[in-house]
Amino acid sequence: MKFRSQLVINLKNLAHNYNSIKQMAPHTEILFMVKADGYGHGMIPIARYAVEELGIKELGCASLSEALKLRVELGGLDFEIYVFSDTQLSLPENADLYLKRRIIPVISKTSDLEYILHAPEFANFPICLKFNTGMNRLGLDPSDASRVVSMLKRHNRLKVHHLISHFANSSYPMDAHERNIFQSTRYQEVKKFFTESGITLERTSQSNSGAIEQKIGFKEHGDTHIRPGLMMYGPTSLFSEFSDRGHFKGKILSKLETYIIRTFDVQAGTPVGYGSTACPTDGVIAILAIGYGDGFSTHYAGAHLYHKGFVGVIIGRVNMDMIQVLFPVEARGHVIADEVFTIWGQQDGDLLKFSEETKTIPYELFCSLLPRIPRVYRLD
Repeated sequence: MKFRSQLVINLKNLAHNYNSIKQMAPHTEILFMVKADGYGHGMIPIARYAVEELGIKELGCASLSEALKLRVELGGLDFEIYVFSDTQLSLPENADLYLKRRIIPVISKTSDLEYILHAPEFANFPICLKFNTGMNRLGLDPSDASRVVSMLKRHNRLKVHHLISHFANSSYPMDAHERNIFQSTRYQEVKKFFTESGITLERTSQSNSGAIEQKIGFKEHGDTHIRPGLMMYGPTSLFSEFSDRGHFKGKILSKLETYIIRTFDVQAGTPVGYGSTACPTDGVIAILAIGYGDGFSTHYAGAHLYHKGFVGVIIGRVNMDMIQVLFPVEARGHVIADEVFTIWGQQDGDLLKFSEETKTIPYELFCSLLPRIPRVYRLD
């Protein structure tokens, strides 16, 4: 069946991106972030390929519900799952889910650590601690490090399975941005305090995609793990003015395709669509089968799209099920009804260009796509 619109996902590009990261950091382990339905690409197929074909053994998600879905649908595979934010440890009924499904909560507050340490059933459970080194979102305060160490020792827990922090500004230069330097320093201080206090840190990580692109947080820097998110799906996390800082050339996993429902000629001033927007010039209108009912936002009006070398602009309101794209007169005979039309993934850089023009970010573009757009997986 040919769908009206589809997100075509090339899993070979996932392998390319993974191998590119491993070439940069051959001795550093990867904790692969698959939250938000694999950044909109389909968490289960992405995770399955990552574990079965790439040999990735650790996955990260945002919520307990995401972790449960991974465990249920990938039950025969061997991997670890971390829940980074929505742990719901305050609900006692979730204890069995963590214990029986082998799911690791990332502990960001002392009350959750108290619960884990005092519950007999968690006596041998791996402890993962997240410290807030300056992002000021989630995490234990570095000033509480002494208290945390005392709590661990009081319960004879002398090992931390994974100690985590997170950069807030890794899209900027890691060696020049004041907050990046500040966070790096605080993180190293926390690590040093734990080890000097007799607590073994089995795993440590701070680097997200932007930091990894700048070769920060590898084993030679003292960390065992890095946590790639967006870069595994292809786009850079660096702001365009700092692209020269990056050492990663990813391949976009997905190609967003739709098709042309109808075309017709227009003259300047012709009203089109809801609100009767006047066409600014003569040209050819192509009606595409995608709209906000597919997660293609109304904010995308005015953005440029490309087809057969011609540049079109989305004019008028984005509809629930379709959009109007105005092409120049020269495109007549080239922009044809029933043709496949690629929104992004047609040429290098078109996703980032669309992202910049619509004042959004690739994360949001991916995650906004609704289930009405099927995900189609290929190996080419």
